[in-house]
Amino acid sequence: MEKKKFEVTIAGVDMSIISDEREEIVMRLVAQLDAQIADILKGSRNCSKLDAAILVALDHSCNRVKSEKRVRNLEAQIALYDANLRRMREENIKLKNSMLGKVSETAAEIIAEEQLPIEEVADDDEGAPVREDAPASAVAPEEVAAPAEAPETEEGAKADKLRQIENLLRRN
Repeated sequence: MEKKKFEVTIAGVDMSIISDEREEIVMRLVAQLDAQIADILKGSRNCSKLDAAILVALDHSCNRVKSEKRVRNLEAQIALYDANLRRMREENIKLKNSMLGKVSETAAEIIAEEQLPIEEVADDDEGAPVREDAPASAVAPEEVAAPAEAPETEEGAKADKLRQIENLLRRN
């Protein structure tokens, strides 16, 4: 920005200042300083304009130091939140991978239990494993209502387990 020269009066003292801020900002700051100095002068009979200006400067310096400390604390807190967020995302990925691994292991166990070669299992259009020798008119697993009672045969239990795994795989 371009620097501009301003003629201002603070505590009855005329001065010229140069700033790269807009005129509205400069005038607002001058008015605040003038009001603070006037308040100090009203409150104390023994205080000179110079003493009041120094007190206002000390007050502003103190506020700046406090603000800088708050900014550093907030930056440290943000860094901590960011580190926690990254750690949680990594944990989430690990959990998802371990869950998918368990589902894949369970699917492999069921396939092995049914003694189907892995080549006979393929993915359907939705990514769920399907036996290639399954009839084309077979109903999708989510369309089959869950049996109200436990399956009576071992083959029925295996089929239910396979349907559950297929549904889990589709969800993921």
